[in-house]
Amino acid sequence: MSEHKYRVGQAVEFFPERGVEHTAKGRFKIVRLLLGERNAPHYRIKHEVDGHERMVGEGELGPR
Repeated sequence: MSEHKYRVGQAVEFFPERGVEHTAKGRFKIVRLLLGERNAPHYRIKHEVDGHERMVGEGELGPR
């Protein structure tokens, strides 16, 4: 099982993968730690301004 790089409550930047609406990028907070395919780290994140939540892979996030 992979370790998560980020922790719940941490502020991060979301950089969507190709094919995802790029207006979704921006500042989010980690809401929950999840595991995706092959136990890869995934996260439930919440947009700091509009409250929109989404599930993303660790590779789509960066520190803020």
